[in-house]
Amino acid sequence: MNFLNLPEEYCKEDSYFCVYGILFEGNVTYGQGSKKGPHEIIKASKQLEYYDEQFDSEAFQKGIVYKEIKSFKDDKDMISKVIKNFPKNEFIVSLGGDHSVTLGCVGALENDELFDVIIFDAHSDLRDSWNDSIYNHACVSKRLSKKHNLLICGVRSQDIDEVREKPKNVEIIKSYDMDMEIFKEKLSTLSDKIYISIDVDVFDPSFIRNTGTPEPGGFFWENLIDYLKIIFKTKNVLSCDVVEFAPNENYRAESYSLAKLCYKLINLKDKFN
Repeated sequence: MNFLNLPEEYCKEDSYFCVYGILFEGNVTYGQGSKKGPHEIIKASKQLEYYDEQFDSEAFQKGIVYKEIKSFKDDKDMISKVIKNFPKNEFIVSLGGDHSVTLGCVGALENDELFDVIIFDAHSDLRDSWNDSIYNHACVSKRLSKKHNLLICGVRSQDIDEVREKPKNVEIIKSYDMDMEIFKEKLSTLSDKIYISIDVDVFDPSFIRNTGTPEPGGFFWENLIDYLKIIFKTKNVLSCDVVEFAPNENYRAESYSLAKLCYKLINLKDKFN
């Protein structure tokens, strides 16, 4: 499987870009199917144009290799294997899988880099544990906050304990409070190096409904692209992920949109970093 259905000459091991499929789904909270997400996104990417007209970029010319990893015992095993097998390409966009895959992707970068994390998500994921695991997808932000400053954008569903026990190094912008000035202000407090995680439930369910826990009142395409553009223009983005796409019914337009989002991230890196 090649991203964009690229010819083999653009999919070599030493390509600048890598799309990394992590076919993992742990003990999810509601809807299921996220481990099927990467393959459907790659399949849909075959229909994309190579040229990004918005950012006047043909990032594929630097090469985009697709790699994947699967067969895990549990979430802790997944994190360990992702860290061990994380690609060495210059810029990686990882595709989940449930949101816990972010712990492995961030962990793979921690030995060499000091960086902060920006998360786009309908949920704050600040629980200490969930379903008997501290590595569950509902605990991702809490785990990441142990080593990184976090900015979580688009939140519109929380437990009261997540509010009362929010770590001091975590900033949250609710979906209904989001605007560009607030975002720029919070962004300016973060370090130069950034990891971006996009849980697709940050989108309104009228746009993306095939996700484990869809929440009304979310982002639309232009909202997210505008925020991503500011990040890439002002920060050094180390890596990204797109998670929690659970393709179950009538998902063709959604898989295509997320394939385009993946390529937008690649073209943003090519254009601004």
